Amino acid sequence: MNWDELLGHRQQRDWFAHAIDKRRLGGAFLFVGPAGIGKRTFAKLLAKTVLCETNEAREMNPCGACEACAQVEAGTHPDLLQIAKPADKSTLPVELLIGPREARMQSGLCHDIHLRPFRGRRRVGIVEDADYLSVEAGNCMLKTLEEPPPSAVMILIGTSAQKQLPTIRSRCPTLRFAPPVGEDAVALLRMHGAEAETVEQAEHAIELAGGDIPQAAALLQGNAGEFRDTLAAALDQQPIDAIALARNVSTYVDDAGKDASPRRARMREVFGVAVQHFRRQLRRAAEAQQAGDRELYRLDRCLQALAEVDRNANQATLIETWATDLQRGKELPV
Repeated sequence: MNWDELLGHRQQRDWFAHAIDKRRLGGAFLFVGPAGIGKRTFAKLLAKTVLCETNEAREMNPCGACEACAQVEAGTHPDLLQIAKPADKSTLPVELLIGPREARMQSGLCHDIHLRPFRGRRRVGIVEDADYLSVEAGNCMLKTLEEPPPSAVMILIGTSAQKQLPTIRSRCPTLRFAPPVGEDAVALLRMHGAEAETVEQAEHAIELAGGDIPQAAALLQGNAGEFRDTLAAALDQQPIDAIALARNVSTYVDDAGKDASPRRARMREVFGVAVQHFRRQLRRAAEAQQAGDRELYRLDRCLQALAEVDRNANQATLIETWATDLQRGKELPV
């Protein structure tokens, strides 16, 4: 992939082009924005740009044909260091940053980024899943973020600035990536296996998913649309039938199979759709000059449920307590 093929994010590209042209590219950067909108692709394109052995970085046009570009694309370039949270872990392991306990700072990203480049003039470190940095892991990175090697570029990728540790936010310029609009929205959903019939449908799915592209794609696929209608009807009930709601959601999650990752994805989808649902209800209450206490309570509970999914909470318990707590909203003032 080249920059011309990237969907959206023109402002961020121009920012880096200016920094490279003025020879001010260096240090650490925090990329934040909804899942699936191209932050990781952008980071790899930036790595390809500075590591390309044919074209100068200031041209912002990696050739895509040299050995360095091929290695970046394949994830095997010796000067491109990438780490991410393993699927079976709830946080990003410290060992990926500073090596195993018996050999601290003899391996890991924070060690390797300080080594001299093997092929070119720079090393690029990419930390995916920065949302899952523990306090201990974040502390391990502080010196590297404060005093990165002159030849190094560090990129941390997360979904929101609020999910990052304060010590990380204070040491990294933050670049915000927004969901795509127009034909870019249709094209990006197509890349995730979903076909929107119109631009409006694509943008609506992305809005319902809170900007999360994989979740928006799921909303357009299979029985997701039918389930979304069923879920909306259940959430509109007064009072909410907690038993029926929990049963329907559990069945939908179970249909994803036994693997934890797709099951968690469906739970994020359910709670994300519920968040958008109660946000709309809260807006309508405000427009009608009503208090909106019940809607605010339910919105907050859905946001809590989303956070609990990412903490690997027991799925059955999470669904049951969430549904019960939504039903309790009827006890609050209308």
